[in-house]
Amino acid sequence: MLTDKEKSAVGTAIPATEKDMNNSPENIISGNEEKIKCQSFENMTEILHSLAGTLRLTREGKNIVSIVPLTVPIDGTKYVKDVARITYKNGHTRDINIDCDSGIAAVYDIADNLCF
Repeated sequence: MLTDKEKSAVGTAIPATEKDMNNSPENIISGNEEKIKCQSFENMTEILHSLAGTLRLTREGKNIVSIVPLTVPIDGTKYVKDVARITYKNGHTRDINIDCDSGIAAVYDIADNLCF
């Protein structure tokens, strides 16, 4: 078992090997002591890997080799965005914007883009 931490391609995803992080669902905002409940336990890499396997069972997804999260630069700007890169058997790739998406929103965006 690896003891090194993996670097996630998507800033909001937590790789499976992150063990020593404090993933408390309760964060405290200093100043007014307002508490915010948040869940950031999603592993976007694992979600997209699993989605690729599921999509391979469909007619539209039968040629999918992989779906991986990437952070790519936005053309002509200094900004970046998070995308799910779908790679097909013929080598063709397709990027689907999943910037600021939760796991379920990323699944929806990918399915929506493949259907229409």
